[in-house]
Amino acid sequence: MALVDDVTAIMESLQPNTGERLHAAARAALGHGDPEAHLLMAVLRGSGVGAPQDWNAALDHLEAGANAGSEAARGQLALLGVADRPKDWRALRASVRVEDWLAPSQKQVLSTSPRVVAVDVFLRPAICDWLIGRARGRTGPAKVFDPDAAAERTSIGRSNSVFTFDFLDLDLIVLLVRARIAATIGFPVQAFEPTQVLHYEVGQRFNRHHDYLNPALPGHAAEIARNGQRGVTFLTYLNEAFDAGETHFPMIGIRRRCATGGALYFGNLHLTGEPDPRTLHEGLAPTRGEKWLLSQWIRLPAAV
Repeated sequence: MALVDDVTAIMESLQPNTGERLHAAARAALGHGDPEAHLLMAVLRGSGVGAPQDWNAALDHLEAGANAGSEAARGQLALLGVADRPKDWRALRASVRVEDWLAPSQKQVLSTSPRVVAVDVFLRPAICDWLIGRARGRTGPAKVFDPDAAAERTSIGRSNSVFTFDFLDLDLIVLLVRARIAATIGFPVQAFEPTQVLHYEVGQRFNRHHDYLNPALPGHAAEIARNGQRGVTFLTYLNEAFDAGETHFPMIGIRRRCATGGALYFGNLHLTGEPDPRTLHEGLAPTRGEKWLLSQWIRLPAAV
């Protein structure tokens, strides 16, 4: 708990040496024998915060955390590795193929203009289950971006719930998923908004909308100037035990849902960088079961 409190205080301070302070907090916790500190070090090395990105160093910390008794580290290694002995942490760490995570996934273009692309096999079902498990019981009302207040608010047009991976919620699996998205779409993770898991119960939906921000609206224009335009949307279906629940693009006649671990992504802008109204879409409600998605928005520079 002390490490969590330290990290929270460091993140809230917004000082330029945040990365170095996080490393110092993690090292201090390791010195006191806290096995969970290895999880923070794995995230810092995997994300390149406070030190150059190094996947091998991140995995070394995950192995050390597993050996020290961290159940979260053991769970991640068990999913990432392919060794025959499920509790041999060294063998599991050695069997992790980071290069597979960093390779682009095979794609199927559904529409060239606007560009809509399907990825039939993006994540293994076990990884999807892990992501659902991280979000289950932690979701809150999903929001939309308010064009007047330049902030998020709830809306009657969006009834699903959402869990957002803030820094303290990241783990090596989430970082590798983000890296796989980046490799598949060709944009760096530095352009990513915080990753979200979306949850839809029966009857819950996200009515027709655009993901891009409208530069004609003052609040949206201010947000674009600060953080860039939402240029790409990447959705991964984390389960399939539900009926209906497709992603629907009414203006281009595409209605799509994926099997567990399949993904769908689309560009929200014309090649000129202007918003493309044809990307109007909706998240249809499941009529049976519950729908889980991983959602990733990618920002493009305002000048693009």
